[in-house]
Amino acid sequence: MVPHWDRGVFTMKRRIIVSAILFHLFVACVKETEQFTIPFAAVSFEVHRGSYDVELRNPMAYKIFTSSNRRLASDRFGYAGLLVVSDVTGETLFAYDLCCPYEDSRDIKVTPSNEGTAVCLNCGSLFVTRYGQGSVVSGPAKQPLQRYQVVPLYQDVYRIRN
Repeated sequence: MVPHWDRGVFTMKRRIIVSAILFHLFVACVKETEQFTIPFAAVSFEVHRGSYDVELRNPMAYKIFTSSNRRLASDRFGYAGLLVVSDVTGETLFAYDLCCPYEDSRDIKVTPSNEGTAVCLNCGSLFVTRYGQGSVVSGPAKQPLQRYQVVPLYQDVYRIRN
């Protein structure tokens, strides 16, 4: 027969182990929030590769959208405007804010290229855009370009949002 105090210790240990397992499962299931590399600004815009934005069907193509490209009153373009690029196959779209994260100014924008990169002409930071990360290649910037979600709605129509 197990002494009464041993059963209490065993039950306590079991509760601690079960609690630890549940805690780890809960933490592992929490969705990681997108980290902002520039000041927050709303993004809500539709890209139409079948009509308005047909050039985005090409590999490593890009298109810039700002408030002058507003199609609907509800369109929002982020902090400094949107840079939408296609990947090396032309199948997948990625979206970034035009603001250089090092400069952190609405007026200083990165300049994209057809090689799948973007450069800040002010600080010289170079970013890779063709793989969807906006990673820093060189320059003083330490953070990537601010990325936004590209959600397929239906054939060749995508919503960009944050």
